Amino acid sequence: MITRKSTNSIVILGLALIFIILGLSNVLFLIMGIIIAGSFIFISGAEGIYGLFFMLPFSPIMKLAPGGNTFFNILIAVYILRMIFLNQKTKMTLYQILSILALIIFSLLNTGDSSLIKLVELVIYFVLAFLVMNTKDNIKVRKLLMFFVAGIIIASVLGSFSDLIPGLSGFMQETRIKLEDGDVIGRFSGIQTNPNFYTMDITIAIAALLYMIGMKKHRWYDYVLVIILLGFGILSLSLSFMLAMGVVFILYLIFKIVQLTKLSFDVNVVLRGIIFIALTLFIISEISNLPYMNIYFQRLGIGNFVDQSLSDLTTGRSDIWSDYLSLYLSDWRIFLVGVGYSVEAYDLRQAHNYFLELLVHLGIIGTILYFNVLNSIFKPFSMKIKGRMLCLLPLAALIFRGFGINLFFRENFIFYLIICALIMADNDSIGDLRIPRNGAADEK
Repeated sequence: MITRKSTNSIVILGLALIFIILGLSNVLFLIMGIIIAGSFIFISGAEGIYGLFFMLPFSPIMKLAPGGNTFFNILIAVYILRMIFLNQKTKMTLYQILSILALIIFSLLNTGDSSLIKLVELVIYFVLAFLVMNTKDNIKVRKLLMFFVAGIIIASVLGSFSDLIPGLSGFMQETRIKLEDGDVIGRFSGIQTNPNFYTMDITIAIAALLYMIGMKKHRWYDYVLVIILLGFGILSLSLSFMLAMGVVFILYLIFKIVQLTKLSFDVNVVLRGIIFIALTLFIISEISNLPYMNIYFQRLGIGNFVDQSLSDLTTGRSDIWSDYLSLYLSDWRIFLVGVGYSVEAYDLRQAHNYFLELLVHLGIIGTILYFNVLNSIFKPFSMKIKGRMLCLLPLAALIFRGFGINLFFRENFIFYLIICALIMADNDSIGDLRIPRNGAADEK
């Protein structure tokens, strides 16, 4: 059900987005759009997180010029300042404060001046997570997810019609791949320049929607949203996305099968299960016949799989991973404390692996401190997953994709974690999640 408050939020954020799009050709409109979005977040207080999730997919165009700093960080700063100074219910535990201080001290001792900006950004993202996860106001996970999905779809549509929007094409740099037959084809990535980063948003959104569907907390249009998101994701020609989707749907199917075996032999339940499995297999077979799937098969080397090298199968990632591992194991100091927040001196490409990123940048000691901060953020939640294994689906998708994508310095990562934690903490039988406090959900 769409409430009047939700409608007002959509109107205000939609107006801000219109000005941001107009700002692609005139910076004054961009500033006005940021002011409107920032005002909404400030006035909404704790519920401003919905606005941040809606605006997150538009971060790549909230800039004065391609490649510059995004104004999205200003919106994050507005939310943080609002929660710290004007929300009396916001608090942080001693464990959380000490954990972030330990990481800051470690980083300052092991980071050059040129990397301090990255440290500041990292701390800001952690503080954002602290404030969101510790707020005493109720956060509805379904509403948050709908704002996020709406942002992804609108941004994808804008990317599809980029030639019709003045100034947008200048922010987009199409990624192309060359096929075995010599054809060169573009990879769709919405309004982003990297198909893998684009499909990372889609991966988490689909996994969260499948959780809603599997736990019967969905609406009829959730199925449509999954299909739309999956369609945009396929256009990206991202192997890691397709593999992640395979894992996500297999885990979902396993959960449903196990769930069926625990039920009584109700004929209707059994028939629904058979129909669901048959429909899933039919959809998979039909998708396999799409032209785009032939390109995926070419990229995977289907037909001459035996002749494919590890580098070919991982689209060159294994070579980069080898370079990072060699650097990590080359010196005991790097092994323990890493190289700091920059690898420019080592002439390395992007790691394409979140976990290798952590080890090389922070070493084993820094990585432990880093995960301790994450633990301090999400530990206050009552995460009872017994009988609710499907709540781990978004986290499983995030971990799987983490083996093939950079996430360490991306603000999106902390938003993914917030979605994962909220869903893992969703113990209520209703569709709207309320954040549990002291291990139980409070009612207004």
